[in-house]
Amino acid sequence: MKIGIFGGTFNPPHLTHIKLVQCAKQQLQLDEVIVIPCGDPPHKRCETDKYTRLRLTQLAFNGIAAVSDYEINAKGKSYTVLTLRHIKQMYPDAELYLIIGGDSLKNFGKWRLPEEIAQLAKLAVANRGRKTSRAVVNRIQTKYNAEIVFLDVKPDSVNSTDIRLMCQFGKDISDYVPQQVAQYIARNDLYTANRPLVDQLRGYLDEARFNHTYYVVKRGLQIAREDERDKVFLACLLHDCAKNLKFFDYGRYGFEPPADMPQSVIHSFLGAKVAQKDFGIYDTEILDAIAYHTTGRPGMTRLDKIVYVADKTEESRPYPKAHLKRGSLDKMFLACLKEAYEVCVRTHDGSICPLSKQTIDYYCK
Repeated sequence: MKIGIFGGTFNPPHLTHIKLVQCAKQQLQLDEVIVIPCGDPPHKRCETDKYTRLRLTQLAFNGIAAVSDYEINAKGKSYTVLTLRHIKQMYPDAELYLIIGGDSLKNFGKWRLPEEIAQLAKLAVANRGRKTSRAVVNRIQTKYNAEIVFLDVKPDSVNSTDIRLMCQFGKDISDYVPQQVAQYIARNDLYTANRPLVDQLRGYLDEARFNHTYYVVKRGLQIAREDERDKVFLACLLHDCAKNLKFFDYGRYGFEPPADMPQSVIHSFLGAKVAQKDFGIYDTEILDAIAYHTTGRPGMTRLDKIVYVADKTEESRPYPKAHLKRGSLDKMFLACLKEAYEVCVRTHDGSICPLSKQTIDYYCK
């Protein structure tokens, strides 16, 4: 008997999850696939109630695969090795296949007891977005004596983080999740904790600027670590909140731009005041990230850099971006800073903000 095991937070489950299961079942000729929503993930925060995620998973895989509540009901952190032990006890003679993404294979060595996982199950890997390197495969095979098979599924970029963001912005998710899942999310108002702020912001921006903001938030969340996501969301969401305000609005916020401040950067510093007064943001780290997202400043924080890079590299920007999205956050920030300054010199020479000059001097000595 051949059994596939497919785990995850499923927050929410989406059509690519289903495609992976169907592909694995057919390619590996599995007798059964057991989908196991994670109860308490050890490496990420999951704000959605585990029983809600279980129900979403049951709706998504109804008639496609069995859904187990083993990890949902188990005590403590949900470790894959414990789940595989449990499945092996239930089916001692079965050949187990653990279905994972290419990103998970890359980090396999960080899992709890990877050697035992490799003994208990073969690894059925689906590439997500980019092909897994041969070096990674060789390392996992050699170090953990793992048997690895790649699923013949076309990589795509659909992920639960983006779907949750779409819900926050009130976008249609029906092309990404099963109909029953979309209906359950809408009926129970899931993934909408920040919707009031988003709806409020919509009244401050024109359509083009609001769409830009959506993509900046999306890009910021791609860059952020798990523990940074809340602040990154708010800072990216409000980074341009003053972009469409007129000169006669400035007085409402006690804002008078200095004589040497170019018009192109006023919205950043005014935005910090708008975020505080109108949106109730008092976290100085978030306010600073909004204020300096155009000019930068010497000694920028991680949050400052994330918002700066997200603004310059969001996917709807019309200019080439691949060279700005390589390497670490610091490398991306430096590349964006240099290019932004060069553009500024070409188009605004003679009226460059002094703070922009200080920033480029600080980071490009």
